[in-house]
Amino acid sequence: MNAWIAHKTIVMKKLLFLAILSTGSAYALLSLRPRTVGAAASSSKVVVERAQSAFDFVNSIGVNAHLNYFDRTYGNFPLVERELRSVGIRHLRDGAHLQNTDYNKLLYGRWIELGKLGIRFDVVLDPRSNLGPLTPQLLEKLDDLSGHTIESFEGANELDISGISGWQAVDRSFQQQIYSAAKLLPDAGTIRVIGPSLAFAAHGDAFAGSLSGFDEGNLHPYPAAKMPSVIFPEQTDLARQAFGDKPIVITESGYHNALNDHSDQPAVSEGAAAKYVPRLFLEDFSRGIVRTYLYELLDEAPDPGLRSNQMHWGLIRADGTEKPAFVATRRLIDELNDTKEPASPVQLAWSLSRASPVVHHLLLQKSGGELDLVLWQEVSSYDFKNQREIVNPPVQALLTLGSRARSVKLYEPVVQDEPVKSFVDTATVTLEIPDDPLVVAIKLN
Repeated sequence: MNAWIAHKTIVMKKLLFLAILSTGSAYALLSLRPRTVGAAASSSKVVVERAQSAFDFVNSIGVNAHLNYFDRTYGNFPLVERELRSVGIRHLRDGAHLQNTDYNKLLYGRWIELGKLGIRFDVVLDPRSNLGPLTPQLLEKLDDLSGHTIESFEGANELDISGISGWQAVDRSFQQQIYSAAKLLPDAGTIRVIGPSLAFAAHGDAFAGSLSGFDEGNLHPYPAAKMPSVIFPEQTDLARQAFGDKPIVITESGYHNALNDHSDQPAVSEGAAAKYVPRLFLEDFSRGIVRTYLYELLDEAPDPGLRSNQMHWGLIRADGTEKPAFVATRRLIDELNDTKEPASPVQLAWSLSRASPVVHHLLLQKSGGELDLVLWQEVSSYDFKNQREIVNPPVQALLTLGSRARSVKLYEPVVQDEPVKSFVDTATVTLEIPDDPLVVAIKLN
């Protein structure tokens, strides 16, 4: 097992996070809205909102992988390649490893093949991986082996639970070595450096502003079977202790489906994960998170009894079949996908009447001019204590646009690929907003 993933003593970290949530502080977090949600989400007052880039949103979606787990599900590389091509995720997080020539060729040959699909890698460097001195030559070797598919180097993985004496000093020194070496690479201007991850964001106070050598901060907030927004603002506030005001990348987050494993954080059903995972990406992006890497692409090995959570974090089951969360994520990406940034973001005047304060939204724009208003109920969709689905009735709301639209199409990625409803030449649309994303695709006149 990789050293960087040895944190899958996630038992400690998730139990502590559950303890934090059970104190009641999480309840207060639920009133916080994403930065794009204003009064229009809860009243008929018209607001004028500038759209964000759909291209940027899709590029904020990443996923963890373990391409060197040759003896597990990841050993089936045709499956990995096929499913990544299908889902449309362009960003992978994986660990760096160097062994003999045959090993290196096999592993990084996989990176090169995925690079041909447009996929780029965040590479975890860790002092426990025996990579040797972190020189520019070492990082350049990794970049060359990977076919120049590396877009970022990341610091050590969760040293705060490693048992290493003086881990804070190790993190500081190792991170500075990464940064110094990365900035001397020939293509240094295109490769970012992400700070080290912590199992517990609260441990960031150990650095007291002394950590340096990164372009972006790092966070590992797991919602612990609750709705995605419960991590805000507590976890991002804690991250500032280590990373200051630098942008934040969430390099791990997600939900597992091991319903019969009661030793760690609780599980959610596959159906609930299909609602939560797309909302996780939407919530994080709407709150300014640069990128979120879901944990993880594949279930690592068969566990038909659902008794080991380590085997059930994936979007794809160990038998190669796609979970509902995979399908929902693929459909969301398909609908919002774009090839480039819009030339100039536009503003949309709009309002919702008869809506609920639990309705969150994100307004996106494609380069061709289409606007995508994504709405969802940010509520609990699963009772993890009793392991039951929560049936949330849709919120009835009237969407009013500031001007007539040539067409409006409604997509619900959890339900189907095709539009669930279509309208032409209208400025008002009656909506039923579910607890999964509803994409309102608007083409203005």
